Amino acid sequence: MIAFFFKQNFIQNSLVSILRAYLKFALKTTRWQFDIASEAYPLLTCQQGEPALVVLWHEYLTLGSRLWWWGLSQNPDLQFYVLISRNREGRLISQLINPWRIQTVQGSSNKRGQDKGGAAAFRELLKHTRAGHVIAITPDGPRGPRHQCHEGVLKLALLSKRKIVPMGAYCHSIRLNTWDKLVIPLPFGKGKIVCGEPIAVTKDNYDDFGKKIVSMIDDVTRKAQE
Repeated sequence: MIAFFFKQNFIQNSLVSILRAYLKFALKTTRWQFDIASEAYPLLTCQQGEPALVVLWHEYLTLGSRLWWWGLSQNPDLQFYVLISRNREGRLISQLINPWRIQTVQGSSNKRGQDKGGAAAFRELLKHTRAGHVIAITPDGPRGPRHQCHEGVLKLALLSKRKIVPMGAYCHSIRLNTWDKLVIPLPFGKGKIVCGEPIAVTKDNYDDFGKKIVSMIDDVTRKAQE
């Protein structure tokens, strides 16, 4: 029995290593263009002590690592955290990106009375952003609805007083038949990452800001595809 579980763990780790190697190869061999808004630059690189809350659609989560590598080239001391779900998919993502110095916080909204770690994850993200670390969130994750904004990102921006930076990304890729149409990059193509102007969530604009975030991310995503 022990040998069986060891074998299963070995196979899983091997598959994760292969996936990580492929993803890195595809992202590194893509010819990237970066279009970073001037006011977003200091927030993404955290060179003035104020970090960004980066928001992007869940389908482009695989491309988020490329923004991190860009940020790290601008500021070697940068620390980057990504919110992921506390399930099998989330654990896989964590295993894939943790060796790249991308930290993960696991948790999602509680549903049907089940504790999915949402409250604990929120407190942890709040701690990290107050400590000056860049946070990346997919407002429509972890299970959709696709391209709709959950309220958690609004609360985090309001309480932390950090500005939201919308991110759009595009590259030569294929899409999986998943709820989010997840993008899998292909090597040796062209890619573009666009980060728009930062905007703050306040008590005055809070009620309408969910729609604003959807519009912001859709806008930079269209620009990335141009």
